[in-house]
Amino acid sequence: MLKPAVSQLGPGSGDHQNVGLRVSVLGQLTVVDGDGGMLPAGELPRRARQVLAVLAARHDRIQSKDALADAVWGEDLPGNHAGALEHYVSVIRRRLQPTGSPATWFIVTRSGGYLFDTSRASLDLAQLRALVRRLDAQGPDDLPIHEEILGLARHLPFPEDPYADWAEPIRSEVSVVAVNALLRLATAALAEDAPRSLRLAHEAIELNPFLESGYHAAMAAAVAMGRPDDALRIFERCRQVLDSELGVAPSAELAMIKQAPAAAPAVGRLSERFLGRLTEIRLMVEPGTPPVVHIVGPNGSGKSAFLAELGRHTPGRIGIGDAGCV
Repeated sequence: MLKPAVSQLGPGSGDHQNVGLRVSVLGQLTVVDGDGGMLPAGELPRRARQVLAVLAARHDRIQSKDALADAVWGEDLPGNHAGALEHYVSVIRRRLQPTGSPATWFIVTRSGGYLFDTSRASLDLAQLRALVRRLDAQGPDDLPIHEEILGLARHLPFPEDPYADWAEPIRSEVSVVAVNALLRLATAALAEDAPRSLRLAHEAIELNPFLESGYHAAMAAAVAMGRPDDALRIFERCRQVLDSELGVAPSAELAMIKQAPAAAPAVGRLSERFLGRLTEIRLMVEPGTPPVVHIVGPNGSGKSAFLAELGRHTPGRIGIGDAGCV
C-alpha cells in the first residue's frame, strides 16, 4: 500500500462568492449552495463521494495523490491512480460548482495534491473541531458550547464507509465529543428536567454502550423521575454489556444505585471508573516496555483518563505535555 504523505497548509483567503457553500459530512453527505438549494452530492459516483469525504475528513492538511488514493482504494489501486483522482476531482467540481473556477473551487490543487479549503466552503466537521478547541480553552462546563456540539454531532460521519480505515478515527473522534456533550448536558438537566436528562443519557449509551458513565446518568435520571424499576433495567443492561464485551462487572457506585435507588448520588458526582484499554495497559506495564512512549489522539479521546489509570499502575513514570508532530 502507498504510504500516506501529507503536508500542512492553513486555509486560503477564499472568495466572497462561495462563502455560502455548505458541505455536511456529519450524517449523510449533503452540499447546499448559498441560496439554500441542495446540490447533487448524492448523485456523484461512489468513488467521487469517497474522494470528497476523505478530503473533508482531512481538511486541515494537503493530501498527496498517493495518500488520497491509498485511502480511497487501499490495496486495490487502479493502474493510473493519479489520473483516476484527477477525473473524480473534476467530476466533483463540475457537479457541485458548475460555474466555478480555480479561484473559487473549494477543492484546491496544491503541491501535487488536493486540499479542502474551508475558507471557500463551510464544513460541519471543521466547525465541530473549532467548537472542541473553544471548549478546551474555556473549560468543560460551558453548556452553550456543548449544545452547539450536540447540534452538529448527533449523527456520525461517513455512514457509507463505516469500516474504512480512513473513516474510523474520525467517527471515533466525533463519537467521543458527542458522548461528552450528552453527559455534560444530562448532568445539567437532572435537577430541573429529569426526562431530558434521561433522553440525553440514553443517547450517550447508544453512541458508546461500553462507557459506564452513560448508565450512571440514565439511572440517576430514572431515580429522579421516581422510576426505580427503570433504573434496575438500565443497570442490568449495563451489567450484560460489560460482562459480555469487556469481561468486567459494574462498579460499586453503579451497584449502589441498584441496591438503594432512593439514596442514589447525583450524576456527575459518581467517581469515574476506567473501562476498556486493558490490553494497552498490560502492554505498558510489562517488562521490556520502551522507556518513553507517547500517547496521542484527538481532543476528547480519553488520553488523560488513560494516562491517569496507567499512573495508578506505574507511579512516578507518567507525564502530560505537548509534543510537535513530524
